[in-house]
Amino acid sequence: MKFFFFKPFKLIKDFESLLYHDIIKRNKTTPFWIFISMLLTFIFYRLYALVYPIIGFSIIVKNYHFHHFFVGIALISIACWTALITDKQKLKRISAILFGIGLGAITDEFGLLVTCGTESMACDYWHRLSYDSFVFVSMLFLIIIYFGPFWRKIGMKLANKVFLPLFRVKFRFK
Repeated sequence: MKFFFFKPFKLIKDFESLLYHDIIKRNKTTPFWIFISMLLTFIFYRLYALVYPIIGFSIIVKNYHFHHFFVGIALISIACWTALITDKQKLKRISAILFGIGLGAITDEFGLLVTCGTESMACDYWHRLSYDSFVFVSMLFLIIIYFGPFWRKIGMKLANKVFLPLFRVKFRFK
């Protein structure tokens, strides 16, 4: 008979195994850090806007309001530049985290910036497009992290079924 308090330990062990076999062993740590930091940034901005709806994250310079969309673009630019010029693994991890924070800030503001200026809609921070863009980007990163071997195998099977009859060429999957 299994006791209830042993299940969280099994869950932690399963997560460690998943983290090692699917992310570290397959060298997918960079997309993983981008995904986690993007997820936490998006959740942070949304929770902050719920708790402090009037204050918000406002950067105002000479009566011009800089949305955190632009902060996200700046963070992504810094992260990409850092990743390009460095060979150190620690700096690459930091740049992946900065990239994820910038991507989270951009996806958080996406619905607001798309709806601003349209005739039928007023500027709406809580518009569904923000959530749709966040889900789209999240799914893209999950596909990159977890489904690489799946798509390679499917691609090879499809290529063999299409190109073998046409050109008599067979592709191999390693």
